[in-house]
Amino acid sequence: MIRLDEVKELLDLTYRMRLEGLEQITPHLIGPPGVGKSTVVYEWAVEKARSVHKQFVDYDTITTEDVSRILRSPQEYFVFADKRLTGMDPVDFSGIPRPLQPYAFVRFLPLDLAKLLSVCAGVLFLDELLNEQRPNMRAAAFKLVRDYKIGDLAMSREAMVIAASNSAEYSSLVETISKPLRDRFVFIPVGAPSLEAWADWMDRRYGAENWYRNTLAYLHWKPTDFLTNVEDLGTDNGWEPPATPRGWTYVSLAFKRAPKKYWPVIAAGKLGQVGERLVAFLENKVPSFKELVARPSVIANFSIEQKYLAAMTVAEAINVNKRNIRPAIAFVDFIARNDDREIISALFAFLEQKRRAELYAAVRNNPVIYEALKATGRALL
Repeated sequence: MIRLDEVKELLDLTYRMRLEGLEQITPHLIGPPGVGKSTVVYEWAVEKARSVHKQFVDYDTITTEDVSRILRSPQEYFVFADKRLTGMDPVDFSGIPRPLQPYAFVRFLPLDLAKLLSVCAGVLFLDELLNEQRPNMRAAAFKLVRDYKIGDLAMSREAMVIAASNSAEYSSLVETISKPLRDRFVFIPVGAPSLEAWADWMDRRYGAENWYRNTLAYLHWKPTDFLTNVEDLGTDNGWEPPATPRGWTYVSLAFKRAPKKYWPVIAAGKLGQVGERLVAFLENKVPSFKELVARPSVIANFSIEQKYLAAMTVAEAINVNKRNIRPAIAFVDFIARNDDREIISALFAFLEQKRRAELYAAVRNNPVIYEALKATGRALL
């Protein structure tokens, strides 16, 4: 498994080799659902368009008039098309047959997507590739990744095909690829992002103030719940969802907006049994930031769940205002003196990176705290 940021580096490599006219290979991301495969491809395409000074265009958002405008100056655009094979027909790749009069034959006229990608830079993203079961559709898709042609039109050298599929242990719909065709892909195993990477992405995408960050406290307490397989939970009622990073994103955003009386339904409806545990965790009560820093010893009798929530409470106060670092030192000193390495590690993990560095600078001359931080073995900066 590799990290999502490493996926972008591998996509860069494949794209660069295609531009140079080297071996024609299709990157194929393989991994559990909901870990960000589609998102990382989309983000990479946006970044690539910016780096080559072209205007990014999402094919699903443009009109026929837009297509005509783009084709008048194709060198200015980077076209991204996300297509799920299960929602397509082979003619979407081969084109529509039209009789040519007075000749006794037909010609396959390309669809606008084929025309766009034959002259523009861009990405054709084939999502859920291995879920496709129709032989004629699979043949059309495999012809595309083998020959880089949509029907009779060759794709622009500046355009690349990227595929993604769920791994077999997470999906009963996955089909196998014939052995000769496997050589046409470079398979990239993708796992869930780290909790820190996910939290940083949430902050960048939605803003730190727009998602309920106590879900992060739960995940640091029970990190194996970040990604679960339904079968591993012991029961499968046929509809209960697994817990995935996508599910955690939804729940974290929804909790910020929904009345608390709906939290159990939202959590269980998106995270299944894991969501029920999350709600139970969040029902633990902890004092306010002012109370925690005024009397840190109050956490001595806390449950482990309460300690994680207390660490999150202190971290959030520091994230909001760096002036809270000074009063928080008493709290940090207490947990350091009580050798609570798990909680001091969690506290620093909950901090935004710049606040982490600022807190570290404020306490590094305290030998007790400094030694406790060293003992956690975490990269704090």
